[in-house]
Amino acid sequence: MTGFDFDIKGLEAHKRQLREERDKWTGDGGTWYVGTAVEYAVYLEYGTSKMDPKPFFRPALAEAEQDLSAFVRDNTRKTLSQIDGPRELVKTIAFALERRVKEIITEKGLIESGTMRASVRAVPTRPDDLPTADEVDPSASADIEVSA
Repeated sequence: MTGFDFDIKGLEAHKRQLREERDKWTGDGGTWYVGTAVEYAVYLEYGTSKMDPKPFFRPALAEAEQDLSAFVRDNTRKTLSQIDGPRELVKTIAFALERRVKEIITEKGLIESGTMRASVRAVPTRPDDLPTADEVDPSASADIEVSA
């Protein structure tokens, strides 16, 4: 068998760049939780035997799943091309989801006192750190800015 050894101009530089990109994106993205510990949130999301559902998380998740690039762009001040690595990507998606969920709560008029919207947070620790109704200030929820 004949071996061909030739150098395509710039091939090694492209290979090196691809290896660097692979290394940058194969790391751990960390874990973020987006949610609320407000007791009645689950009843609003899924409904009850006496109340129709008024979902606010599921529509936001569906939007993110449909077009992640547009979801990030529309709900943060970043684009996917500006994100450097998996940790920043996961964090950015979490804050985009927090913002969009708050918008949906507003659009659907689920702000009976503002508690629900104020309680929606993206946290990097564990779900137990999501705020309950007693731990939020509804007046701090006047705008839709995310907690970051």
